[in-house]
Amino acid sequence: MADGTPRRLARSWFFLLALTGASVLAVRFGGAAAGTALVLGLAMLKARLVILDFMGLRGQAAMSRALLGWCLTIVLGSAAKAIAVAMAIG
Repeated sequence: MADGTPRRLARSWFFLLALTGASVLAVRFGGAAAGTALVLGLAMLKARLVILDFMGLRGQAAMSRALLGWCLTIVLGSAAKAIAVAMAIG
């Protein structure tokens, strides 16, 4: 599963739950643009936790950077799409 200690994995798991709750609150109470930006930022943090702790890539610098770069590309593409839609709607 992962190379982390059970304590680190449990802490990461609880942090993932907290970030998920924060994402729900951002969508519920934030505006459209602010909620989207917050959710994308929180998704990036969650991806980092999963890649480093649960995939066991904390010591594998090249692979973890590649996966985080891929996640960042998806997040930036999603942000660009949200901005384009917001500009088109007016």
